[in-house]
Amino acid sequence: MFNVDVTNIFNVDQALGFFSGYSLEYFLSELSNYLLLVLFLIIFVRIKLIPKEYFIIWLIFLITPFFFNYLLFDPGYMGDQFRYMGVLNFVHQGADIPDKFLDKFGFSTVSTVYLVATIWSYVPIFSTMTVVSGAFINKFLLLIFYCYLYKIADKKLITFTLIIPSFLLYSSLSLREIPIIIFATLALIFMYKKKYMLTFISILLLFFIKIQNVPGLIVIAIGYFLNLQKNYFRIALYSILLLAMSFILYDYYIPYLDLYKLAFHVEDGGGELEYTFNINDGYFAFLSDLIPSFVDFLIRPLPFEAGGLFGVAVFLEVLALYGFFVYFISRLDYFGIDKKTFLIFSIGLLATALLYGFIASNYGTFSRYRFSIYFPFIIFFIFLISENKRARN
Repeated sequence: MFNVDVTNIFNVDQALGFFSGYSLEYFLSELSNYLLLVLFLIIFVRIKLIPKEYFIIWLIFLITPFFFNYLLFDPGYMGDQFRYMGVLNFVHQGADIPDKFLDKFGFSTVSTVYLVATIWSYVPIFSTMTVVSGAFINKFLLLIFYCYLYKIADKKLITFTLIIPSFLLYSSLSLREIPIIIFATLALIFMYKKKYMLTFISILLLFFIKIQNVPGLIVIAIGYFLNLQKNYFRIALYSILLLAMSFILYDYYIPYLDLYKLAFHVEDGGGELEYTFNINDGYFAFLSDLIPSFVDFLIRPLPFEAGGLFGVAVFLEVLALYGFFVYFISRLDYFGIDKKTFLIFSIGLLATALLYGFIASNYGTFSRYRFSIYFPFIIFFIFLISENKRARN
């Protein structure tokens, strides 16, 4: 149906010829990947890592990569997929990869694409010769991840997350969202369990994959590990201290935020002449830009801004998501969740949302960024409900 020329999208030295969509090679390649995942699913059900009553749901969940790329949209719509899959194939071949290390904030760090591709390279899968193959790798990672979640959280509630529309979408693409979600969720769970080394490793891996998601987690880790959740006064003092630090350290962090904001602006098609934020205007000008941007990030795109049924679906999902949060907050006592602990974790969630609200500029990508922020907290809140239910029993 579509024949995408990867030479213009694949950011390495040479083009890599993927099987085109709806060719015989494409179907054989991805059918073999799907059947391999089904085999693992059967094994996991047999050894009781995944409840057998959810077998059909997982069968359907694992097959969804066939219904997005090439069917609902051209894979070039999210062209990063070619880049991840291209680098993955170079990793498999042992080839030298340009831009493996990048300069970030004055020191050399591993490339995000290279790290994700390296993680993917350890997943046992038959074929990586189409742009859809990375989606089946993500499905495999989730299959393993949910085996762990089923051991620590309510099985029914955890299974319910599989049908969240954005989760179905991004788990069906060859993008980094799934590794982001896995490491962010593990960081939250390990924090709560006060497993310091595992928390550090999870945050470190997330730092290399999606640095923007890290500051909020660090805010949570500092507050929670210092036991500031013992009383409301400590939490209030911590919040005031964070605000004061944001003012005092403005000149140190704003150049980096400005760099990311400009990069997002240009990446989304804006010109540098249209970029109006000026770091020299000071902290309060920064706040005047931050607050409306944050509000936009929370609710946009509105149905008429995204266009068509997709825009309506995204908006309805956002409303449902906030409805879930409101319901969860109103039932904290019922679930037996300590409100002060919840506040500490909520401060980190708010910090991350504020950060994205400031740097993001394209309404069309807001839903993607929100998903990578909110979904780990949804799983974490389900874990909290299950943990306190287990403690009461």
